Amino acid sequence: MPEEKKKAWPDHFRYIDTIGPDGLEVHCITYQVIGETTQCFYIGDKHTCDLASGPQYNWTAEAVKKRRKRVLKEGGTWGRRFAYTDKALALRSYKARKSWQMRHAQLSMERAKAAIGYFGNLEVESAVPAEAVTIPNEYIQGMGWGDY
Repeated sequence: MPEEKKKAWPDHFRYIDTIGPDGLEVHCITYQVIGETTQCFYIGDKHTCDLASGPQYNWTAEAVKKRRKRVLKEGGTWGRRFAYTDKALALRSYKARKSWQMRHAQLSMERAKAAIGYFGNLEVESAVPAEAVTIPNEYIQGMGWGDY
């Protein structure tokens, strides 16, 4: 049985989701290192790695350059990065992205509710405002505006 070849660089992981008829599907994408500098790794998914190590075409170098991602070698447990060498950190990053997505969606919903509540929906004729209109909204006003 042949020995498994030891990789020179660590794999990186990133969780993503897709939707379909069965619901939300969460995937862990594995990225491999395709290049390195003193401070960074250049990583790519399977397709990008196949471009880098597969049959060489004259467009391959440019295609790989457009698709690769750069991640810092240090600081893998703090800060934001595209992919992580630890799946637990990658999952934490996915959860943080989804949390931000929920906050962003909540703000969008509140803005839409305030506007439709003020002007009415598409079936209602509204007077066209001559100037900017300020619509009071508890959610937006309670966002901690500080000294703005």
